[in-house]
Amino acid sequence: MAAPGGLGRCVAAFWLALAFDALGLAVLLAGVFADVFFSDLLIYAGGIGIFLSLIWWVFWYAGNLEVPPEELRDDVGLAAPKGRGDTLLRRLVHGLSLRLTTALGPARPADMELQRPAGPRGRPAEPGR
Repeated sequence: MAAPGGLGRCVAAFWLALAFDALGLAVLLAGVFADVFFSDLLIYAGGIGIFLSLIWWVFWYAGNLEVPPEELRDDVGLAAPKGRGDTLLRRLVHGLSLRLTTALGPARPADMELQRPAGPRGRPAEPGR
């Protein structure tokens, strides 16, 4: 369903694309017709600006595509998962995750031993310093 203004659902992408087109064209034409020593820079910058507007045009077009919900479902004929979708892969990954967390366990500050910083040339630092 299109927006009432006729621009679709991605109005911001539309206006950004138009702005990049207009700015790129203005810079490009300034490089062609202005008599400045950096006209080649303006020509390249204008071309790059027009090229970057293509990104906004693709965003606008892709944002306005309408796909019926029936086509969004899995297209290989698999049934949708019921409930949480406890598949064999999900159970294997969950079991592996549990084993890794119990084996590695989080480091607790009480388990760590504090060490004094070493002084010059690897000698222990003096307690008064």
